Amino acid sequence: MLFFLKVSAQDFIVNKCVVDIHISEEGYFDVVENYDLTFTAHKHGIYRNIITNYDLFTEDGTREKRKIKIRKIDVPDHNFEADFDFVQKLSDKLQIKIGDKDKTIIGPQHYEIKYRVYNAFLFEELRIWFYWNIKSEEWNTVFEEIDFNIQVPENADVGLDDIFIYAGFKGGTLVSPDFDIAYEDGVFRVESLPRFKSYSGQNVTVLLNLPPDSIKEIKPWWPFWTDYGWTLILGSMLVVFYFVWKKYGKDDRVVATTSYFPPSGMDPAMAGFLIDDTEDTQDLIALIPYWGSRGIITMEQIPKKGWFGKDDTKLTKLKPLPDGAPDYERKIFDGLFGRSASSSKQEVLVSSLKDSFYTKMASAKALLKARAQIYYDQEAKKMQTRTIVGTLLIAAILFFLFISNWGLIAALAVIPVTIFLLFMSVYMVKKNAKGNAALSELKGFKNFIKIAEENKLKMLLRDSPSYFETTMGYALAFGLFESWAKKFEALNLQPPSWYTSSTGAFTMHNFSRSFSDSISTAQSTMVSSPSSSSSGGGGSS
Repeated sequence: MLFFLKVSAQDFIVNKCVVDIHISEEGYFDVVENYDLTFTAHKHGIYRNIITNYDLFTEDGTREKRKIKIRKIDVPDHNFEADFDFVQKLSDKLQIKIGDKDKTIIGPQHYEIKYRVYNAFLFEELRIWFYWNIKSEEWNTVFEEIDFNIQVPENADVGLDDIFIYAGFKGGTLVSPDFDIAYEDGVFRVESLPRFKSYSGQNVTVLLNLPPDSIKEIKPWWPFWTDYGWTLILGSMLVVFYFVWKKYGKDDRVVATTSYFPPSGMDPAMAGFLIDDTEDTQDLIALIPYWGSRGIITMEQIPKKGWFGKDDTKLTKLKPLPDGAPDYERKIFDGLFGRSASSSKQEVLVSSLKDSFYTKMASAKALLKARAQIYYDQEAKKMQTRTIVGTLLIAAILFFLFISNWGLIAALAVIPVTIFLLFMSVYMVKKNAKGNAALSELKGFKNFIKIAEENKLKMLLRDSPSYFETTMGYALAFGLFESWAKKFEALNLQPPSWYTSSTGAFTMHNFSRSFSDSISTAQSTMVSSPSSSSSGGGGSS
């Protein structure tokens, strides 16, 4: 076994190792390690690995995980790199890389390594244990001599009966006979005997029994903070976000006013957007019945041909959009029928829009959202942007802060909280006075569509025979078309003349079913995209 250990050693031998330890009564200790070694091959330097994660047994036999902290690392006269705090949190050991990547060395060398250690004492009722690996199994080489000195606090009444040295493989419980120990003026001086050698995989460990109260126990001022402080920080982040949202994102309380008509001058697309603050596909599809009621287009359901055919829908342009039509409305209309007179089409099959119209739909959504901003508080919009940017920056800072102080689980908890806040930031929009007034009317109109009674509808139809035609687009944008159309089935009302179908006697019932099918197909077709592109749809409520 000794032959194997010697062969597996690195390309250097430690001729002498001297370690000086100064135990502070403030609860930490400083370590200075000096190594005289000889490289037998050209190397860039050495690695110093310090185990930082231990399983200890307390006085009552409880197994305790102990994570020590290493600070104030220095390697005088040498280039070195040491793991950052958050890397230490993730690992069971600290690695110090010493040397120059652009320079190799050979022969005798000297290294001095300094560092400070926290959280390494084991406090019991009758004593305090100081336990430290002078030389750990991490060294993959031979140590020919190890000497070390331990300076104890002035108030520590100790002697030779309080120190124990163990050498060999992990798990050994016999005190090593290979060291000479002396104690004078508060300093233990330990020297290895000439016969001593320590090989790869072997440890040299010192255990020192200190009297109670000789070392200050560094306790957290609030234990909960030490273990779970990250939960309070994330909770505070959520609370702050709520108050920002309450001030800049929550709409003022709007009372729905009874209304039998949509706001004057507002088309179904804008009405659908304002009712839920979202540019849904259905909002823009609702322009089709809106155009039909104004005599701009006609719509025809074409039955399928053959066994494997599918129903189709034909849209026919009767006249151009009026001057001053919103840009999002014109984007959809020109996308269907062409923009210039030379390229204008009088009719279009919905099936021909498959995998091609989605770009125009996406552009129209953006235009709709932009046009709707006149109804929103612009200061709230600015705060939404600041909140998104601030959330991302704070999340990045907290991730590294948490991994350094509380570990990986705490750091990972930042991710779902951040995703939630970014999702909620989308809704940080607040309507201005004009928007609140429009929303009040829209809520009242939407509520009427839900609860309208037959007698009231008869009165409205008596005053305005085209009432159903002019309102069906809004019901569609609200996601209430089928229930709205059903209310008119018993009123002996003729279906809109701009829609035709070959589904037999064209009653309101048949119209409702036929139009729902056609508009549903149109909606899915107009947002469909090739498999390599993204597609989307939506609905409103």
